[in-house]
Amino acid sequence: MQSDNIHKAVVAVAILFCLSPLLDAQQSDVSKSFLDKARKVKATAPAARNENPSLPAANQEENYENAVSSSTLSLIRPPKDEQPEQIIPKGEDEPPAGKEEIVNTDKPDASASIKTPQFKKVKKTAPKKAPEPGHGIKWIDSSTRNFSIKVEPQTSGIMTPNLGMKFETVYQILSKNISWMMSGKAKVYVYQNRQSFLRNEPVASSWSGAFFSPTEDRIVMYDEPKNTSKMLSQFTHELTHLFVEEFYNPPSESYKLEPPIWLNEGLAVNMEDISSSTKGGVWANDLVVINIISQSEKLKLLSRLRSGQRLTAEERRAAASNMVTAKTVVFTNFADFVKNSSYDIAEQKGDVENWYFQAYAMVRFLFRSKNSDYPDKRIQFEQFTKLMKTFEDKKDSKGNVMRDEHGRVIKKRMSTEAALKKAYGFRNMQDFETKFWKWLVEMQRQERQKIKNGQF
Repeated sequence: MQSDNIHKAVVAVAILFCLSPLLDAQQSDVSKSFLDKARKVKATAPAARNENPSLPAANQEENYENAVSSSTLSLIRPPKDEQPEQIIPKGEDEPPAGKEEIVNTDKPDASASIKTPQFKKVKKTAPKKAPEPGHGIKWIDSSTRNFSIKVEPQTSGIMTPNLGMKFETVYQILSKNISWMMSGKAKVYVYQNRQSFLRNEPVASSWSGAFFSPTEDRIVMYDEPKNTSKMLSQFTHELTHLFVEEFYNPPSESYKLEPPIWLNEGLAVNMEDISSSTKGGVWANDLVVINIISQSEKLKLLSRLRSGQRLTAEERRAAASNMVTAKTVVFTNFADFVKNSSYDIAEQKGDVENWYFQAYAMVRFLFRSKNSDYPDKRIQFEQFTKLMKTFEDKKDSKGNVMRDEHGRVIKKRMSTEAALKKAYGFRNMQDFETKFWKWLVEMQRQERQKIKNGQF
């Protein structure tokens, strides 16, 4: 009965919040952190919560459909330097006799509206030596235990003091959370300012503060002495990408794998967030205050409203007891979200910010389900990320191992669903989704109560 009431509260809140015409004018105090991220430069500090926002009127259900379909912002993903492909072990495209062949098992269906990831058979080759960035710059070299740093000399102004020590602090944060992914020294290039960064790095976007290039195995950024918290937050994000890339594509292996995009970005955002506070920053706050519903729940609500059903008195009371802000986000069904194509689909729809938010939430649930300093599911998460690197026998509908025309066992990369089952015990993606929503609803209920009690 209690879970039913919670569910009703979530549905009622979603209906009421999506209707609010006050979103931009009166809800900005609490939802400012999410809006800041949508301005293409991620915020690095929690938004002020001096007071609860005004609550929307409960008599505007008729506008819900339009509100839901238009509830999007615009966050742009950092530049994609190169998305590595899944690759056959080294040698010719035709594997030697007696070897197991790793093949693409997810061919896209031309008639499908959503394409599944396509992995091509491409030999892994040594990366070409990249030219020195910033041609003509006389870099100042320095080195710390875990970083090889090149800094452009300042022509004006001052440089952030003890830059290497600050990088090492970030390294220690990551080592407490994802130590099994971390590798050797990281190369970092630091331009003196934004202008030099954009002038010397053609791939850098005008809004970006840093990026990681997997082909050149380096992090590139610029110094911001007046905003070191933002600079280090962005550095944490890119350093996470570097470690994830090398974890899935170590130099010692003869083939490389593309890290699942949701895992790569979701983990980077999570690490970025805890670099400002061990319990999390703006992303953690947004996960509490923003109302989140599933795609299937959205469809149910729309169907209900179209049939002319109104909110019951019980639903209104439940909503009133749970309201914090009017912002509502719809999450894609997770079975579709974990496909690499989900990002491209979100980009086409102009819905990238919600995609990032969902990636953050999914990794958060798998890794740090509690609002604490400690990643309570660290062991399972480590096992999960390792399973996502493995291959298993491809089987037909009867469970028989499949072989190619030469009698060799056909391998496929372990699916997200299979890895979740082995690491966490979820029966399937639907079971994962059910438990995710149960966790989110209860976590929001507890944290929102703290907000109302002035404890947040």
